[in-house]
Amino acid sequence: MRFLDRALSAFAVFALLAVVHTWPLATNPAHLSRNDNADTQLNTWAIAWVAHQLPRDPVHLFDANIFYPERHTLGYSEAMIVQGVLAAPVLAAGGSPVLAYNLVLLAGFTLTGWAFWLLVRRWTGSAAAAYVAGSLAAFNSHVLVRLPHLQTQHVEFIAIVLFALDRVLTTARVRAALLLAGGFALQALTSVYVLVFTTWLVAFAAAARAREWLGRGRCRRGALLGLAGAVAVVLLAPYLIAYLEVHRLQGFERSIDETRQFAGSWRDYLATGGRFYYEWWSKPFVDEARSDLFPGVTAIVLVALGAVWPETRRDARFGMCAIAAVGCAAVGVAPNAPFYPTLYRAVPLFHAVRVGAHIGQIVLLMIAVMAGYGLAALLGRCRTDRARIAVALAAFACVNLEALRAPLDYDPFSRIPAVYDRLAQEPQAVIVEIPMWEPRLFFGNASYMVNSTRHWKPMLNGYSGFRPQSYDDTFAHLSGFPDFESLAALKGRGVTHIVVHRNYLDPARAAALDRIGSLHLMAQDGDIEIYSLR
Repeated sequence: MRFLDRALSAFAVFALLAVVHTWPLATNPAHLSRNDNADTQLNTWAIAWVAHQLPRDPVHLFDANIFYPERHTLGYSEAMIVQGVLAAPVLAAGGSPVLAYNLVLLAGFTLTGWAFWLLVRRWTGSAAAAYVAGSLAAFNSHVLVRLPHLQTQHVEFIAIVLFALDRVLTTARVRAALLLAGGFALQALTSVYVLVFTTWLVAFAAAARAREWLGRGRCRRGALLGLAGAVAVVLLAPYLIAYLEVHRLQGFERSIDETRQFAGSWRDYLATGGRFYYEWWSKPFVDEARSDLFPGVTAIVLVALGAVWPETRRDARFGMCAIAAVGCAAVGVAPNAPFYPTLYRAVPLFHAVRVGAHIGQIVLLMIAVMAGYGLAALLGRCRTDRARIAVALAAFACVNLEALRAPLDYDPFSRIPAVYDRLAQEPQAVIVEIPMWEPRLFFGNASYMVNSTRHWKPMLNGYSGFRPQSYDDTFAHLSGFPDFESLAALKGRGVTHIVVHRNYLDPARAAALDRIGSLHLMAQDGDIEIYSLR
């Protein structure tokens, strides 16, 4: 009961820290947003789609309503199944997709901090060290500059993966292998990027403990690791098959040039948006970095202490995290190496990720755990309770102050225009929103995707990590909209309704809409007009 009370208290602390680090978001989560960013809008739509579709038609979960008539369009970017499940109660209760996004964002920070608190508390026996480790894992230079990327905040299951992998190697029990498989699968369902990064993490962590699973009892431990992998694949099969189908249909993969363009470098580990360091010395590194990854001075000092003191350095779990950190950092910078083309051809994992530098988030998570070990060892050397409390509070305050970016800027959000409800009443509707943005600016469609959460009808518009050729073809036919050729092309693509944003049309084209007999005005709200195409 005492541990349960401490665990619940820790959860409350990390929830409070989530509020502080994202301030003032918690003051009005229904009406503050980062919808000025297309990726926020994309991810807001994605979790709303998962929450809508998963209980209704899970077989067609990936057949999302964008880029009609293409299939598996949810797989053009991050599906974020776990985040969608977390958003479902908010949306079912009538909350807006923006409210759902913000609450899931806060939940990601809280759960990540709490999960690493539980892990480091278990491994070190120090609650104070666990608070510092959880803070470093949940609130660091990487995640606090990537609020539009909801997958980034949800790395809570990596703590389970680390714990379960250690248990497999130390206890050789089947339930540890099943926990490893479940933790890996849940983490994979938060993000394809993190799936790839977690795979690298497990590979390096297992290699670091090779003496254990290749020593006495190696057959059983090897079998358990194989069991964990097999169960994870089975659990993830529908998810993986959907992404493989996207690859088959569209040839979608990251080219060697893309992966080299977004490779990591040493500059990343000096880049931070934290207020304390950004203006002082880090801004030039942020401007050049692919990923902000500075762990903070306090974390570096604590890791160094952990590496120096024998009782910590010899701990297999500390060493496992150290090797995993070095290995993942090497993967991030690997595209810069002259032999990278050989690696790219030999290792399919390099084909799935564009910004390889982001694997540095795993490095920061390993640093968080190692810093927890360092602080636990430091506290053990303090002679009095007063000294231990002072050191623990100072470390906790420092890691959070070093990362702090709040107060943050948000855009106001009122509501999705109610006029879109009119489309929900059309059972066979296929829509296009005008203007349909030119290919190089197709992120402009992201706001339409958020609007579509009011009706979920298939639409020709879309924004994602991949753009199909059919989008470019449709755009080419709309250059003269609303002339006969453009309307005929839309009719040929199955469009039944056109949503026009008049403010984006020049006056001549806007006036032409009223003279076209095949367009019937159904509903209007300000500059938004919905026409049926006959």
